Amino acid sequence: MCAERSTRAFGFGCRETPDIYNKFLEQLGFYRKHTAVDSTSLYRVVSELCYDIQVYHFKVRMECVKFMRNNRGIFAKDIKFGYDSYVNNLARPRTYGSLLELKALALRYKANVFVFEPLTHGKWYIYNPKYKTTWRIYVGRNNHFDAVYSLEYIKQAAECQSIVYQLLYKNVLGLPDVEYAVERMLHDPEGKHITYETNEEGITTASTPDGLQMPLSKRSDTQCVLIYSHLCHFHNQYNFGLIEEFFSRYGSDEGCRVYIGNYFQGKTGKPNPLLTDANISCVRQLLALGITPFPYKVAKSLDPCIYRNVEYDVWQEERLARNREELEIEKRLQNEKVAKRAQHINRLALAKKASHERACQQIVAHYIPPAIVDATAQAVSVEPLKHADVYPSTDPQHVLQSYQLQPFYIPSSDPYAVNTYSVLPSEPNHGTFAENGAHPIGVQGCIYNPFTTPPPLQFHASAQSPLTYFQQTPDVLLDMFT
Repeated sequence: MCAERSTRAFGFGCRETPDIYNKFLEQLGFYRKHTAVDSTSLYRVVSELCYDIQVYHFKVRMECVKFMRNNRGIFAKDIKFGYDSYVNNLARPRTYGSLLELKALALRYKANVFVFEPLTHGKWYIYNPKYKTTWRIYVGRNNHFDAVYSLEYIKQAAECQSIVYQLLYKNVLGLPDVEYAVERMLHDPEGKHITYETNEEGITTASTPDGLQMPLSKRSDTQCVLIYSHLCHFHNQYNFGLIEEFFSRYGSDEGCRVYIGNYFQGKTGKPNPLLTDANISCVRQLLALGITPFPYKVAKSLDPCIYRNVEYDVWQEERLARNREELEIEKRLQNEKVAKRAQHINRLALAKKASHERACQQIVAHYIPPAIVDATAQAVSVEPLKHADVYPSTDPQHVLQSYQLQPFYIPSSDPYAVNTYSVLPSEPNHGTFAENGAHPIGVQGCIYNPFTTPPPLQFHASAQSPLTYFQQTPDVLLDMFT
């Protein structure tokens, strides 16, 4: 039994459209049906106006291309360069249609065209008294086209749409209380304004304040909305008590694993999925729990006072799915690019580290003349010592061994300065440390030692008593060797 509906205005329960162009057309008695915002908009509109469906838009495109090829004399004057290239380009799916293609399609299908533009009352674009068909088309910016219908036509379309969806959800799928669900989802979410009455035959009827009567469904005439219908007490009168007892004893997790399947094995903390009322349909119990039995767009299609643009909704869902897929691909490619770049940077860092280690192991030194040792004179003469990177040991105990003076280096504040050791003629047993201010050969960009006159360094050396200590000024230099 269908619901007895009261007189409701078209669009009852819908939000007011924010589009000023749609409002302007509604004031004129027209309804603008939005079309996919892409290169197929013109061909979708013509497909719907000719075949009452938009899926033939590519067929309409090819018909346009064929007609323009066969009637070159009609359209060649409107195309400045490359007529054949222009027509061949129209065959590509991503090529937008224009008013010229609209003219070709109108001549092809023998239809008059009445064009609406933003905030205008419309005008004839193609008119031939011999044509019996008239197309009303909204022409927007960037070669976008929408179909325009009269409000009376859309009201009839909404009624027909509601009948089709009720046949699907009630007669084919067998869902209970479909009209009740539509009323709760769209107009009374909390159910505060719905009253219930039971007649002599035991049939319960739900009523709305505006007079809408909705007979509630019986158990025998419907199918459960749940995938696992044995969890609904309304449709499972046989062993629901045992299932409910098992859930109460072992909990929701174990109950879902046993009575729903392995899909719930890895999930914990699940709510109790049982619908325990035996006298209320599963749809009504779900609505009482705040769960919609089907999507809101389906509820709009079931309402005879609301027209749902199904083609536009389907296109939007496909576009969102395509965009998500493209974003996932882009994200994956970006992650792979970042990973490859990180690997490249790591390889460069390792190569630089290895190169630095090899360079540190090499001693870059210039010619060092041998030390002159005169045991009889008990004097030591040491030539200048030049090193760039690696210096020999500065331990004084290793300087003289068996009356042989080994080259040694006393580091200064500037590692790139050239150090000189000399023996004064007046004091043959004393040596003086000084800096000649020159840089090693091949070392550029070095900073000179800021000290113009380095502090003197003295040491004693003799054949009988090898050099074992240094007397230096200041005392800081002594710390270098101790």
